[in-house]
Amino acid sequence: MSASAALSSLGAFALVLASMFVVPFALWCNFSLARTAQLDARVGAAWLWLLAFIVTLGLPVALAVWKYGADSRRLSAAMMWLPLLWNLGAILLCTQVIPGLLVESLRAQGDLAGKRFGDSHKVARILSAVGNGLADRLAPPVPAPPRAGARPGEIAAVPTPVVAKAGAAPNDAIAVPFSAAGNAILMNVELEGPAGRLSLPYLFDTGASFTTVHTETAAKLGLTVPDDAPTLQFNTASGPRESRMVYLPKLRLGGIELEGLLVSVCDGCANDRSQGLLGLNVMREFLVEMDYQAERMKLLPRPHDGRANRAYDIYPAVQIEVEGSPEIWLGRIRWVLLVKNRSTVAIENVVPEVHFSDGQRMVGAAIARIEPGGSGRSLVEGKTFAEDHEKLGFTLALAEAYW
Repeated sequence: MSASAALSSLGAFALVLASMFVVPFALWCNFSLARTAQLDARVGAAWLWLLAFIVTLGLPVALAVWKYGADSRRLSAAMMWLPLLWNLGAILLCTQVIPGLLVESLRAQGDLAGKRFGDSHKVARILSAVGNGLADRLAPPVPAPPRAGARPGEIAAVPTPVVAKAGAAPNDAIAVPFSAAGNAILMNVELEGPAGRLSLPYLFDTGASFTTVHTETAAKLGLTVPDDAPTLQFNTASGPRESRMVYLPKLRLGGIELEGLLVSVCDGCANDRSQGLLGLNVMREFLVEMDYQAERMKLLPRPHDGRANRAYDIYPAVQIEVEGSPEIWLGRIRWVLLVKNRSTVAIENVVPEVHFSDGQRMVGAAIARIEPGGSGRSLVEGKTFAEDHEKLGFTLALAEAYW
């Protein structure tokens, strides 16, 4: 075979190979364009696929037959390059005539594939990465102004506010008396459960991640403690402990009422002076000022609009995992997070998020409601600075959740 013939064969093979990638992608784009233009409101999906096929392949084939129909050799040669150039030209024309519609269509590639194959399917992930990558080149997204001290791509953490009741204005500090016996700070705390209320002495312990209750206290309050309740190892002033976590409807401290807390059933956290530990999940919601001489603690509740975000309390009661393999394609992720509710009450407006070890965070779509023992799915999609999640590392958390 001569050198020119070899080059000709190589060129023909390259054209065929390019057409194998460009033509199917153009077919998918044309269908997505029709969906984005809301043509599906008037015709069915089958007709949209037929229209996309005619535009993508039918017209260039018809043109080739019209031009070279009598010459089978030239017709075969034209079919190697004409569909490729036709679709590349059509895409280039769309970038000039309907750029906005094209960008919207490209960004919808992943969603369209997700509806057909599943959000966690590899095809959906690849098309999402390719579509969004091309859309970013046509219309680069405008980054949101970063907060002070934030790393690139990081989303500001949502503060966990608190409800102030019993006549306390949100901006007014409330004095709570305590008794300082040695190095211990004791105060009266009122707990409320399905069976009633109890006012008990508690030890103020910032080393405890969660407030605790005794088994007898839980029984008197009517709190359900199932055998398969979520467990958590937490730190106390006496060292690490592991116990089951249960839902507490209300806790009152002075004139302040907190609704929907997760508490730890810990018999070893009670003694003859206190019935439990007042942990960080309560005290983190206040600005605290201690006056040891007057034996008064001033609490300034954090103001908020609407219900208090209970992500801190709910996180130990849920199980979050990635559906399928957490792959990264072209610097983008499209992961489905499965969130299982292991508590005894329903949770609402659950917003999971991915924390990469370089500081970047990505928030998933909100899950409206997850019943006890049930699961919900949240799609997390976006551009990441990591090319390999295994080298970078990530953890799954909650940005928002409500009882």
